[in-house]
Amino acid sequence: MQSHHLSRPIQPGQNIQGWRFSQESLQSELRGMIAGQPLIVKALLLLFINVLYLTSGIVSGFFGANVFFNISIQADGWIELLWMIVVVTLWIITTIRRGIAEGLKIAFISFLIALFITALLVNFNLFTTIKQGIPPVIDRSIQNLAATTFGMLFATISLLAGSLAFALSSTLSSQNKYLLRVWGILAILFSAIIIAVAAYHFHWLENKPEEDSFLIRSISISGGIALGFGTIIVSLIATNFHNKHRGHLDFLRDWAIAVASWGGTSFYNLDLSHVDFTGSQLANSDLRARKFYRTCFKGVTGLDRARLDNRYLDLINYKVQKLLTKEVCEHKNFSRINLQGAYLRDVDMRDIILIETNLNGADLQGADLRRSILVRAQVTGANFTRAKLTGICIEDWSINSQTCFAGVECEYIYRKLDDKGESTDKYPVGRNFEKGEFEALFQKVEEVVELVFKEGINWQALSFAFRKLQLDDEGLGLELKGVEQRGDLWVVKVAYREGIPRREVEQKVNLIYEDLKTLMAVKEQQINRLLGIAENQAQALNKRPFGNSFFIVGSTITNLAGSGEINYDEAASKIRSFVANGSNLAEATTLAQSLLEQFQSQSVAISTSQQSELIQQVILNEAKNDPFFKQFLLQQGQEIANLIPESAIATAIQQAYSQLRTEKTEASPGEI
Repeated sequence: MQSHHLSRPIQPGQNIQGWRFSQESLQSELRGMIAGQPLIVKALLLLFINVLYLTSGIVSGFFGANVFFNISIQADGWIELLWMIVVVTLWIITTIRRGIAEGLKIAFISFLIALFITALLVNFNLFTTIKQGIPPVIDRSIQNLAATTFGMLFATISLLAGSLAFALSSTLSSQNKYLLRVWGILAILFSAIIIAVAAYHFHWLENKPEEDSFLIRSISISGGIALGFGTIIVSLIATNFHNKHRGHLDFLRDWAIAVASWGGTSFYNLDLSHVDFTGSQLANSDLRARKFYRTCFKGVTGLDRARLDNRYLDLINYKVQKLLTKEVCEHKNFSRINLQGAYLRDVDMRDIILIETNLNGADLQGADLRRSILVRAQVTGANFTRAKLTGICIEDWSINSQTCFAGVECEYIYRKLDDKGESTDKYPVGRNFEKGEFEALFQKVEEVVELVFKEGINWQALSFAFRKLQLDDEGLGLELKGVEQRGDLWVVKVAYREGIPRREVEQKVNLIYEDLKTLMAVKEQQINRLLGIAENQAQALNKRPFGNSFFIVGSTITNLAGSGEINYDEAASKIRSFVANGSNLAEATTLAQSLLEQFQSQSVAISTSQQSELIQQVILNEAKNDPFFKQFLLQQGQEIANLIPESAIATAIQQAYSQLRTEKTEASPGEI
């Protein structure tokens, strides 16, 4: 196969059969190309296919005639031949249905059963020894082993030859594959008949003249024909690669494609990034390229008959091939499949499942992804320009500053996937995204670090650490982007200045946070000095009104009547725990009941209105002193209030959320 160095560009629709491309000779526009093998190579392959057909027919015909001849005359070892037929049949059926390993296992077990039954029959003197001087049991066991071994050997040769020939017929030509298969059936059957007749006529079966009866001759020839016909049936089933047993015998298709691509157009080990193959015929080509970044296969035919590998993306997967070549996706489950760099412009991917799918760098411009499941999907560097994203589920997906959402159409999203596979936690609540809002919300994730806390957060220490870094102004440009809970984990999203290494931000925030958390456990005054907070400011809470019905003395909340009191830190801790677990209804209900019972037992807030006011004041005070807690409330407060049953706590959260929302709107009139 020659390597082509082009003196002029390849024209659309040009015949490039047999060409071997180099990286230097490759061009980006290869629309409508006719690739594959030249006619002389196809002619040689057709000859090879016919040799395989004849080999399969000859082996099966001769072996079948020989086996049935010996059974019909009840020659020495005829019972072992019957056992061989049983073992080989079970082996073939199990291999097709359950795989090679299971097939060999069944063959071994059935062989042992045959040995056991034969030993019993010999023990009752129903069989005698064949060779003198050898105990009957050992002699018959050797005969069984020899018959089974030769039976499996002949069956393997016949079936492999027939199956490979049928697979090659399908791979070599999609238009004439049925004609080639019919020819194969006739060739195997005809050669089996000829060899069976010839074997008996020319005494290849060691048949003696006295054994030349019509019955024995008919049984022998029929045996050869039957085995030839059985070889045809099994070979056709084994090469039906679209049935439910396809995976067990895919090596036949791999062999066929490897042979059928010999001498064909080759792109082996090339970087095919951004190459446009639209409408090309790529059957019998070698497409084992090292990279397919945004390579366009729209309208390509024969990709399923090209030689491929999965080095860059899962191109061997037939679902992936259809997704890349069609603009409509009939397959819905693409979970855990590698689609990095895939060219998927304008593809209809509605309701598709992409759980843990690698879509890094994929071109999804104009794609319709409505209601798709992108849970833990990797979409860093993906291009969603003008894509339809309404109703997608984005739980724990991975995006970065190169992920483009320009001009996307999205009315709402879901942030969770429940155990039944249904999307939940709709966002935004009670409304749809305005035009450009989704893009503004997610396109700003560039240079965002996620700080993950596994054992809860010391909110005060984290808030102090964050404020200290802002005050010290170490060039990080930190900005709080959000706080969310993922199962037992708390995730704090912090944006930082472009060009600063992510690891540096993580290390600085975590280092100061851990230091402050430790110091807070030792001395509160040291914390205040570290943050530059005057000691007299820290004690400014000595006595002041707390809402309309309470006031604070030191760290104690007391009602106006002075009939009851509660420690502020204790109340704040319980209320924050309740808010944090608001999405877990069972746990939230337990916390709420405990808190309200404490309010009543300590006589600090008896009526529902008093309880609601006290909780609201604590929430607002915590939000004022802790930007992380405030951000969490602004993002989740409405949804938490909607989830829990109507109560003093639900009312308090709703009112606190409304007040914080109003304050934010007044501070930034342009925000919604």
